[in-house]
Amino acid sequence: MASWEKLTAAVPPVPSLQAQVAAMTAWQAALARRELPAEPLPRLGITPADYLAGRLAGATDASLRRLDALLRNFRQYIAYHYGMWSFVSQALAKRWTAAFGPQRYLEVAAGNGYLSAALHAAGNAVTTTDPQSWVGENVTGRTPLVPVTQAGATAALWRYGAQVDAVVMAWSPDHEPNDAHFLQVMRAAFPQLQLFVIGERFGATNSRLFWQLARFVPDRRLLAVNQALPRFDAINERVYLLH
Repeated sequence: MASWEKLTAAVPPVPSLQAQVAAMTAWQAALARRELPAEPLPRLGITPADYLAGRLAGATDASLRRLDALLRNFRQYIAYHYGMWSFVSQALAKRWTAAFGPQRYLEVAAGNGYLSAALHAAGNAVTTTDPQSWVGENVTGRTPLVPVTQAGATAALWRYGAQVDAVVMAWSPDHEPNDAHFLQVMRAAFPQLQLFVIGERFGATNSRLFWQLARFVPDRRLLAVNQALPRFDAINERVYLLH
């Protein structure tokens, strides 16, 4: 794998492209320091106008294609190297806490705990859990930012559900139906808890059965929260509130 410096070296003097690469570099540098990125990413990718400006600035067609591939595959790069799937930032956690107030959270399927770390830094109490079943396959869960208790989502809910105000689940795999069972248990045994889910509805995250069973809470506060989770690539991840 080429170094980050080599990947981002040949950026033409086009302000929109330089701004995208600068934002990506800030994210990569923060994660390399085991810190949360401060701000969300802009939309990534070369538009027809960017392409024309790049060609006028002397960039070759091949170099612009390589740069476009880097921009559009940034999520995969970060997931591979740092185990981050949901692109949470400090700004998102601050907006979230301002909207819903400091709460006691249980995060299930936390991976490296990026969301837990962000919510904790914003003033929330967070209990972080993960089954750690991915540790042998990739970097997810190998270097958590916060202490993580090994437990599946439903087991964690039974263990900690009475001690928290809300549960968060970010980027649950789209091929495992366990999330639907978890949702049913939570609805039956812990109806007082809020459930925040970060993912793409009927897309990259969570099982189809989960989304079919989901009951969405139409809370206007989510509009403000999701402003800090703007779409930057082909995946439209959102923060949802379910019951």
